[in-house]
Amino acid sequence: MTKRLNLSTRCSKALAVLALAAAPAWATAATPPERIVDMGLAELRIALDQGRITSAELVGAYLERIATVDQPAGGVHAVLAVNGKAMEQARAWDARRTQQGAGQPGAPLAGIPFLAKDNFDAVGLPNTGGSLALAHSMPASNAFVMQKLLDQGAILLGKTNLSELAASYGWYGYSAVGGQTLNPFNALRTADGSSSGSAAAVAAKLAPFALGTDTTGSIRSPASVTGTVGMRSTMGLVSRSGVIPMSLTADAVGAITRSVEDQAIVLDAIQGEDKNDASTKGITRPQSPLASGLSGSTLAGKVIAVVDNFDGANPEVDVIKRNAVAAMQKAGARVINIRLPKAFETLQPSVLGPIGVAEFKPQFESYLAGLPAGQPKDLREFMSRLDTLTDKGTRAINPGRYKGLIENLETRATDSPEYIQLLSVVIPSLKRELTGLMEAGRYDALFYPTIGCTAPVVPGKTDPEFVCKSYAYAAAKIASTTGFPEVTVNGGKAAGNIPVGVSFLAKAGNDAKVLELAAAFERLHRARAAHKMD
Repeated sequence: MTKRLNLSTRCSKALAVLALAAAPAWATAATPPERIVDMGLAELRIALDQGRITSAELVGAYLERIATVDQPAGGVHAVLAVNGKAMEQARAWDARRTQQGAGQPGAPLAGIPFLAKDNFDAVGLPNTGGSLALAHSMPASNAFVMQKLLDQGAILLGKTNLSELAASYGWYGYSAVGGQTLNPFNALRTADGSSSGSAAAVAAKLAPFALGTDTTGSIRSPASVTGTVGMRSTMGLVSRSGVIPMSLTADAVGAITRSVEDQAIVLDAIQGEDKNDASTKGITRPQSPLASGLSGSTLAGKVIAVVDNFDGANPEVDVIKRNAVAAMQKAGARVINIRLPKAFETLQPSVLGPIGVAEFKPQFESYLAGLPAGQPKDLREFMSRLDTLTDKGTRAINPGRYKGLIENLETRATDSPEYIQLLSVVIPSLKRELTGLMEAGRYDALFYPTIGCTAPVVPGKTDPEFVCKSYAYAAAKIASTTGFPEVTVNGGKAAGNIPVGVSFLAKAGNDAKVLELAAAFERLHRARAAHKMD
């Protein structure tokens, strides 16, 4: 079922052509493929329901994009594996729709293809996490969110590349299995990490949306630098079961999309309680579709707290922030500049880092223990295989990632006083403090650049336009630590044609509100961009 696409054994354009060999002649469709891949999810739903396009035409259009944009030398290299049965599944969906009759409304994502980061279990495709040690790991069942999408009739196109095992260690978007993912806007830059392939794929129109994971910024940072929309929803809204874990205190599952409306549609489809993920139990869930309130959303009358703690890393990012704030004020928002307490500036070294070190080994080993026979069952066996395949970390693998795994071998501290205090005292205190601050100021949301700098340069390349004077990712740790919802949307472009995302963060449970604010800002930004082009 699997078509593997990686830099070490990367197949040529012929591989995707093989996947298309049995496809209908979609090039003669009434809707040209270049128009199909521009459609948003709501437009695709209407077109499919009205019979103006078929799922096979839709899948075929995206498979050709993967073959021509992603795979060649100098391509984006976002897609790590293609589902060889995608076309068959699309045709089966078309046949069912024909039996039902045109015009019958389908589920929001039925017949629509998507990609998933290569740390989601998907039956029929290896779930490698980008690691050679899991290159032949074939899951026996689907991740919870994967199954939800498939049950609704969505079609998995394939898997996307990632920073190996979802940890970049300074080498963003690189894995031993998938190689280096490039930023579609500038080949000297990465698509950040770790959901690099998912963000690059959506930006390059290789799929209408892609699943990703976010522990300390791994959906939001790649979305920020690729001009896409990424969201980390309230902790527990979306299940993480069937996904290779990093640190379940902070791990989140979500999507990368081209618009806020598409983000809401996908979140509606994937959210839900899962008996295998305790974080999903007892969560207040949306009472109406998240996408339903977006069209009338506005910034007028909203109170936006602009966070100034993280300025100064890149002057262009700071200018984009100021311009965005001015535009929101002009649109009627009440803007208040604030500085968060110092504790919120150092959440990675003081909270998330120690928790991640403590949790990775036991949680990763729990995942390994559930793999089918023939796969590594614990970290030591995993490392034994990895040592053989990488000559003890001297080839193929990111050296920083390998060093981190070696250190993890001797780390298991989930019963330490420090770890227990972080979970039982520190994090609840930070949540209360931030909630109290937002309620006292009656802020609808906090606002800041998603990351402080532009997309990192690909290792081994140079780009004199890249400027980063300080740690760029501190703001992203707020949502990761508190579990509050944050969405990033494009705010402009910096030198080198690099998109810069801006974020809205709201209190826990206010996912609808943060999406509405982002949608209003997105319309405002697009109108500003169109005005500049006139």
